[in-house]
Amino acid sequence: MRTALVFLVLGWTVPLSAQTDRVAILKVVQNVFDGMRTRDTALMRAQFSPNARLAGVDQRGGEAKHTLDDPSGWIAGVGRGSGPAWDERIFDPVVQVDENIAHVWTYYEFWLGPKLSHCGYDSFFLVRLTGGWKIGQVADSRRTDCKPRG
Repeated sequence: MRTALVFLVLGWTVPLSAQTDRVAILKVVQNVFDGMRTRDTALMRAQFSPNARLAGVDQRGGEAKHTLDDPSGWIAGVGRGSGPAWDERIFDPVVQVDENIAHVWTYYEFWLGPKLSHCGYDSFFLVRLTGGWKIGQVADSRRTDCKPRG
């Protein structure tokens, strides 16, 4: 009986902790997109670790090159933006967590005002720091052959 009680308690504790992490992690990701849409660069900046990077594959010139950039230039560009709001919408995120690291894989659509600009997948690597979950790295794919999901 005692063993069954331990398993019952552990069975409820682990999923609850994982669910709490999942909610917190997705809130960090959503804060980046909310900040982008409202041009709130302070909100965006607060979601990244001090050592964060934007990862990409640059294919200009016919040769694929892996790039790593500090997100501050992108965040500053969002703040200087004008015209239609930049609205990135995510669908069906998959969240994986192990202690102080996490990964989010999610399909996205990037809208410029009422127009669908591009779509693809976002890959977020997050770390749990003293102040909570922060984005350590982001990478995305970009396609223009998109069909709106929502």
